[in-house]
Amino acid sequence: MLKVEQLNVSLQRKQILFDIDFSITPGTFISVLGPNGAGKSTFLKALSGDIDSAKKSVTIEGKLLQEYSSKELANLRSVMPQSIQLDFPFLVSEIIEMSLVNNIPHQARAKYVEQALEVFDVCHLKDRNYLTLSGGEQQRVQLARVIAQITINKDDSPRYLFLDECTASLDLAHQHQVFEVVSSIVKEKNIAVISVLHDLNLASQYSDELVLMQEGRIINQGTVAEVLTEQQVSSVYGYPVKVIQHPKGWPMIIPA
Repeated sequence: MLKVEQLNVSLQRKQILFDIDFSITPGTFISVLGPNGAGKSTFLKALSGDIDSAKKSVTIEGKLLQEYSSKELANLRSVMPQSIQLDFPFLVSEIIEMSLVNNIPHQARAKYVEQALEVFDVCHLKDRNYLTLSGGEQQRVQLARVIAQITINKDDSPRYLFLDECTASLDLAHQHQVFEVVSSIVKEKNIAVISVLHDLNLASQYSDELVLMQEGRIINQGTVAEVLTEQQVSSVYGYPVKVIQHPKGWPMIIPA
């Protein structure tokens, strides 16, 4: 279990997060929602260990983040931030190899790369210069990298995947492909996923639970139906919405 108690985060003398309590168990997909400036990305960074001051408030499997080495954390969780900037002409295969935490033989390394790229149908890009790819292709390669880090050649011990707006550059089909893959590994690989999203309907369709944030605080955490109510969404986002039922059962948000 990943657990947070009384998390407060200040950056550049401004408090961003206030008294956050949160927990997630492996095998669960939670999406974090909220308007711009709600503190969603800061929250994700705190949970993943990217904010030093937060490491004493976050535990994974009963152990504080500050007590883990970098290599131990890399075996336990992987992170895809909102923006990844690379300035060197790495091959796509080399990007995937960056997710290897432990050294493995050359033949096994090549198999690892193939397995990772197959997940998002980007094997044909293996020998391409990463900088020549489109934004959507780069995003799919990075997703392959972070998912490979905690799934390929790993046992079923608890692991955690942090995604910050991971479908922002993707078209409709690839957005759903990503979340179909993520949803399947949550159940099959005993992985907990925490995903920051702006698309309320994607979150509604694929999440087990939702966290709704506003001005650095968690306003509500619960099932999709509990969080995505007309009154609550309209209030938090400052815009009137209607909630209708998708034919397959999940709530859909439309402007009122």
